[in-house]
Amino acid sequence: MTQVLISIGSNKHNPQLQIETAFSSLNQRFDDVRMSSLYLTEPVGGITQDAFINAAIRLDTQLSAHELLQFLMDLERQAHRNRAQEISNGPRSLDLDIILFGDEILSDSDLVIPHPRFRDRRFVLEPMQEIAPEGIDPISQKNISQLLDECTDTNWVKEMEEVLLTQ
Repeated sequence: MTQVLISIGSNKHNPQLQIETAFSSLNQRFDDVRMSSLYLTEPVGGITQDAFINAAIRLDTQLSAHELLQFLMDLERQAHRNRAQEISNGPRSLDLDIILFGDEILSDSDLVIPHPRFRDRRFVLEPMQEIAPEGIDPISQKNISQLLDECTDTNWVKEMEEVLLTQ
């Protein structure tokens, strides 16, 4: 079994439902599936759009990284995501990214593990910190807690319960 960390996010077509539906599918297919709290996050990339809802998912799998990628892309398609027709860093009904796949380091045309930008994204690191603070980046050999401490991303990330309580 390989322990995997996935980042999940959505900012259109009922984002919370998109995430809950994808989590349910992952929970039915894989072992020891856990999801962080939901976080309301500031979009990155400079495109004016609604805030995202993001979370992290930890699961165990016997699939290869490429097989898991295909499963995740199928979930995105079921959520009506069409990568070919979307704007880079634009709104998405569902975004599922493999962040860490055990201690594998992989760089193919369709898949790079660890995810190349996860160390610089607070919206990925904060949810991961909640469910897998001991997760190790096989490139830097730092754990998630250390990476979050060093992260210079200043975009806001707010736990959903915290957001609901302050409104």
